[in-house]
Amino acid sequence: MENYNKSFRTIEELYELYKQYPNISTDSRKIEKGDIFFALRGENFDGNKFAIKALEQGASLVVLDSEQIYLETTNTNYQERMFLCQDSLETLQQLAAYHRDRLTTTIIGISGTNGKTTTKELIHAVLSSKFTTQATVGNLNNHIGVPLTLLSIKPQTQIAIVEMGANHVGEIAFLCTIAKPDMGILTNVGTAHIEGFKTRENIIKTKRALFESVKSNNKPNGHLFVNNDDEALCDENFSKKTTYSLLDSANYNAVSDSSNAVSTIHIEGLTIQSQLIGKYNAYNMLAAYTIGRHFGIDKHDIKHSIEQYKPSNQRSQIVKTARNTLILDCYNANPSSCKAAIESLACMQAERKMIFMGAMRELGDCTEEEHRNCLELMKSKDFERIILVGEEYKEMAKDEIMWFENSSQMREYLKEEQISEGTILIKGSRTTKMEILEDVL
Repeated sequence: MENYNKSFRTIEELYELYKQYPNISTDSRKIEKGDIFFALRGENFDGNKFAIKALEQGASLVVLDSEQIYLETTNTNYQERMFLCQDSLETLQQLAAYHRDRLTTTIIGISGTNGKTTTKELIHAVLSSKFTTQATVGNLNNHIGVPLTLLSIKPQTQIAIVEMGANHVGEIAFLCTIAKPDMGILTNVGTAHIEGFKTRENIIKTKRALFESVKSNNKPNGHLFVNNDDEALCDENFSKKTTYSLLDSANYNAVSDSSNAVSTIHIEGLTIQSQLIGKYNAYNMLAAYTIGRHFGIDKHDIKHSIEQYKPSNQRSQIVKTARNTLILDCYNANPSSCKAAIESLACMQAERKMIFMGAMRELGDCTEEEHRNCLELMKSKDFERIILVGEEYKEMAKDEIMWFENSSQMREYLKEEQISEGTILIKGSRTTKMEILEDVL
């Protein structure tokens, strides 16, 4: 391509401007003065079309890959603030990798099938008690989110926890080429996104790429944190590792207290009672505890940090309404996380236990089998009511099991039903939008 703006032709030159204006945006609706706007393309949008709008709103620079829009820009001032490239997304990724290479920050990469976002938040809470720490915001954990996370890391940051997600083979390995993690933790390996992976073996290989990256980077502070209770992880033979377990021998062993409604563990003479519902969160707590101890944080400070952490992202979140106690765990759902949530509700000491379950998505050929297994598990428990949402459950809802095509229909029903004094688990894949039920319960 011959028509590059001569002022900003290389990543090195782009990086110099980024150091002056280190705020990156990919949404022209949220541009603030001085932002660098990356015009990304998607299946249903083209950010290049908003390049001029971003400049009008005060962007310091627009990175775009439309030669036509660049050449048609007659405003000289605007054209001088454009960086024309072959691919805006690749340029974003290259800039993030370039920035990462110049950071002295310790990068902890985190992935896994279930619990990675909650574990990330707990690790952040623990490490922040002693270090200047950053972490992925929300779940910006894909090929766009990881570069944005890296570019948000300030030079003074001592530790950053970077979440990495995947729904296809090879994605974690690719993200690791950008993030180059010093340390790694995999929460577990389940069967989420099986449609994209095809087999469990592919899931394991993709997730374990995080461990392989840490080992191949061979950094002086390189370290792995290994869940000894997951058979896909416990054979890790890397010498620089710390193990944790609720069931087996490990560097850090804890006991999960299932008598508590909120997740509670006993470790090193301490009882740590979180504000997270569900015994499955014991692993997330133990992972954060293990990493905190590795970084030399006093166990009482770790206890305080974990106990003070309050979820607010519809992950294992307890919400008490005027009439009911809700367990909001509806940010995502897959077979293993649904099983854990069902078992946890069954163990709780509560009256009128109910479960409102939305469909699981991206299960491919396993869809019918996994939904049937999930329903059979629900039916085997002593729940007062089971209500299902989603086409995947339609043919399975019989007798006392109610079914709605979508959560909006269910919401209208609940507005009239006025359920009270219930302890209700609300779970489902993100696309089922089960969270809209909260305000009518």
